[in-house]
Amino acid sequence: MAKINTEIREGITCRYVNAQNGIKLYLLPNVPLDAGEIPIEKGFDLEMAVSKFPENLKERVRKIGQSYSGRQLDATSILLYAEEKGSFEEYAKRLESKPKDFEYIHPDLMVARTDVTAFFMRLYADLGVAPKEEAEKSERLLSDYGVGVVMFPRS
Repeated sequence: MAKINTEIREGITCRYVNAQNGIKLYLLPNVPLDAGEIPIEKGFDLEMAVSKFPENLKERVRKIGQSYSGRQLDATSILLYAEEKGSFEEYAKRLESKPKDFEYIHPDLMVARTDVTAFFMRLYADLGVAPKEEAEKSERLLSDYGVGVVMFPRS
């Protein structure tokens, strides 16, 4: 069983458990305490991904990839698909416009957050790489239940 910690934030007493890599999971009433494992992006080589792009796009791809720490595989793969389809500029702008919405998210939570997943699923669906139904399902879950964190049972 995870240890429940308490802290006061802006005058409000909050309960949380520590997950891996210094992540704090704040608890709502009646939340199970055996939190589980949070999926994270491990060992992604941004420079290898950048090397697959034409020279004139490499710096922009690198900058976009760096702004999506924890979700660099998705960001760079979307740009690669878009570049192959001749729509690099459109998707680069969409990715460049979003980091401010995600800047407060710890990189180790980027894969697990439902709002981030819905954003990337929509990009993949719009590119024709993922089924539109999957993007709609992600967006519907986000709309119906709000932002959540996906966790897997501890192995």
